[in-house]
Formats: sequence, C-alpha cells, structure tokens
Amino acid sequence: MTELFGLSPAQLTIVIGLLLLAIEVWMLGLSTIVLLALGVSAILTGTLSLVGVVPETFTALVGVSGIGAGMLTLLLWKPMKNSQRSQKPVNNTSSDFIGLKFRLDAPLSHEQPGKVKYSGISWVLVLSHDYHGNTLEKGQEVEVVAVDVGRFTVKPLVREDAS
Repeated sequence: MTELFGLSPAQLTIVIGLLLLAIEVWMLGLSTIVLLALGVSAILTGTLSLVGVVPETFTALVGVSGIGAGMLTLLLWKPMKNSQRSQKPVNNTSSDFIGLKFRLDAPLSHEQPGKVKYSGISWVLVLSHDYHGNTLEKGQEVEVVAVDVGRFTVKPLVREDAS
C-alpha cells in the first residue's frame, strides 16, 4: 500500500487513533464510548501492523480496528456506564443565585413543583427538604438555597420583626 502524507498505512492508523482519542477526551469529555474504543483500537491495530502481526492493507487495518473497537466496547460498556451514574451532590450551594429572593407566582408544595422566569430562563422551583410545611401560597416570598441545572431549590423567607 502506498504512503499518504509521508506516513505508512500503519502509522496513519495510529495517527487517526490518536486524533479520535483527542476528540473524545478534549471535546466530548469521555462522554461516548464509540470514539474511545475506536481510537484505542486504531492505535493497537497500527502498532500490531508495524510489528508485522496485522497485514498493512486498507482492508485488514479497517477490519481489525472495527473488530477491536467492538470488543473494547463490549468490555468497557458496563464500567463506563457505572462511572456516568456516580452520585452527584444533593444540592449545589455554590452559586451567585444562592440568596436570591422573590415572590411566588403560584402555590408551591413538595408534591407540586413550580416555575419562575428569571434572567431569561424558565426555572423549575422545588421546595427544600429542610422545609417541613405543606404548601407555600402565591405571593409568599422565598429564598433560593440551592441551584441545579434549570432548578432552584427554595425555602420560605422568614423575616425578623424589628420590635
């Protein structure tokens, strides 16, 4: 087989594998297993071709890379799936939105989340687990105590009476 970009087919397979891994790690943050498995498989296939185990033909390189990617996917599927299921913190309490105060547009309870539009985003409102009351009425003032993606966790604002 002829050289491309001054690289042998085995070297080119390794370069392609490295590019796939770079895309997977830097751009996708190890979120897909496909590019990871194909990148590792291409690097291994290219290396095996350089040492003479795999023939240096297009068909052999693509075929062995594909079979290797399939086998790696089967081996890595469960561990990768488990790593994505790791527990996230219950509440994110490090946000500039913490302490934001506003009045409810509709009643809010533990069973019935609400909505509020703030800063151009429609946020889901949920009551804090620390609040043991039943329902907050429309117009009641609340304070944001935790923020998650698209969600404000709130509790009723208790004002200190100046006596």
